[in-house]
Amino acid sequence: MVGEDEATDSTSGVSVTTVESGLTGCKGKASSEIPSDGRYVITTFGGPGDHQSMSCGGFADGTTWYAASRQRYGCGSKLKIEANGKCVVAEALDYGPDVCVENAAHSPIIDVSPKISRALFDTSGAGWSDHLFVTVTEVPEATPVGSCSASPPPTGATCASSTLGREVDEGTCVQAGGDALWYQCTAGAWVSRPSSTGCATAFGFCDSATLGRAVSARTCVQAASNSQWFQCNGQGWVTPVDTAAKSGPIGACSTWNPL
Repeated sequence: MVGEDEATDSTSGVSVTTVESGLTGCKGKASSEIPSDGRYVITTFGGPGDHQSMSCGGFADGTTWYAASRQRYGCGSKLKIEANGKCVVAEALDYGPDVCVENAAHSPIIDVSPKISRALFDTSGAGWSDHLFVTVTEVPEATPVGSCSASPPPTGATCASSTLGREVDEGTCVQAGGDALWYQCTAGAWVSRPSSTGCATAFGFCDSATLGRAVSARTCVQAASNSQWFQCNGQGWVTPVDTAAKSGPIGACSTWNPL
């Protein structure tokens, strides 16, 4: 259980003071809210040249299974962190990250040792803009830290896509309208990926000569060449478009672009 001082006071520690340049609104305060689905973006702190003391004890040297978010779960809490079919158990030993980082990522963040990011994503450094998603579950304090067995994915899981305006099946890849990055529906959650290569079904951006830029699936555009309306269906431009209802073959137009 998180004590009141842990939820409101920012004590000395590495995670809350490690902030990327260019971010604004950073005041050394961390969020104590726990997302209902346990979904976080993962970031890393500590490692060679940054062996600072953590607020619950120990050093952020990148060689052990530590995490921040003690303001959420309490000092010494054990956290199962899962992604890509892999699993580790970490110990919450620091306060952070600053809420300004979560605001930039538009997501809750859990700051962890580079050892954890290597185990889950084969990278020793992760920033908020990488959008590497993990699922976090608090486990009994007697649980040993280190590698563990991942929970089996739910069968028949789907994901809600705001870009497509509907649920999509497991394995579907979507280039998100919000940040133009690729995500795949995996075990009922969106997992970032570098491209749509290997996806069974993919919905990407369409190049618009009329707008002079690429646009996301469901975008509707009136073509400059012939004044006809088209909708991007994630693979190309399709018709017909109902101009009264502002909808096309894959649903309601996400944006409406007349001449």
